[in-house]
Amino acid sequence: MNLEPPVTPERTQSRLASRLLVETQLTSLVRAIAIVRKLAGGSFVFDRGIFFLAILRASGDVLADWPNAPRSQADSGGISINALSQSLHRPFETVRRHVNALIDAGLCARTNNGVVIPIALRDDPDVAALLVHLHDSLVWLADEFHAFDMPLPRTATVDQPYRADITLAASIDLALGAFDNVGLFVSDWLELAIVGAVLVASVRRITLDSELARRYSETATFVPIEQRDPVSAAAIARALTIPYSTVRRQILATVAAGKLIERGRGVLLSDDLLAGPGAAIMGATATMRTAALFGRLVPGGFPFNDPKSAYAAGRPALVDFS
Repeated sequence: MNLEPPVTPERTQSRLASRLLVETQLTSLVRAIAIVRKLAGGSFVFDRGIFFLAILRASGDVLADWPNAPRSQADSGGISINALSQSLHRPFETVRRHVNALIDAGLCARTNNGVVIPIALRDDPDVAALLVHLHDSLVWLADEFHAFDMPLPRTATVDQPYRADITLAASIDLALGAFDNVGLFVSDWLELAIVGAVLVASVRRITLDSELARRYSETATFVPIEQRDPVSAAAIARALTIPYSTVRRQILATVAAGKLIERGRGVLLSDDLLAGPGAAIMGATATMRTAALFGRLVPGGFPFNDPKSAYAAGRPALVDFS
């Protein structure tokens, strides 16, 4: 009787990929929101920062050939308010109101093709720092994948210069991709931000520990509740720069929906959410999304064999939950 050797289960590390992906998205979104708040002023500009990021992605000449000098001084590209509304699943009037506020603050301009980020803003120190941060956030994700021996494309064999602008554009797409989950796992942008913040903060100690990250890397091995660190509403409010009362109100609603549980003086994602079918779908989606995203970087000469060499300013600071 011939016995087949046991099959070794395939290691996808999809749960670790999800944690790293959300960490990357969160740091990009929080940084964009902080820049818009600084340049435009006002309070609770969470939504406005997301719209700024989406318009930035549509502003071709702002990103083209970055970080070299802009190809022209004419504002080109752009996206219509209707297209923004559809792509981000927000009411037209809500989008129009936020875009008008960005225009009044000088952070957007109207063209025949829609609204754009003025190319002159590339010279603004805060916007320049944001572009570097966005670029380096995606480099960080590739760097972490490389460190954990997770699948990455091969570095192009032909001798070609590295195109940082391709990485920058892909990084913005990755950040905006977080909103694809609205309506699937979360009900709106605010719940998405809070659930994402709780996920990241409660297991960051695990994610950044090489041994523990591998131990809890698969879909079936989510971090047990006793290993997770509760996250307070105050810490989330500070990290996301959202009023405490707004965060607390949303947390209570999300707890009532069974997605979060209160633990000590903070909250955690519920085991039902982490162990449910949605988590498996999200993990598989994260794995596929990052694979496709990294594949886009190959023609741009991204050094997947040595991601650290692609940093423009080094490893970006992660969102601070202290």
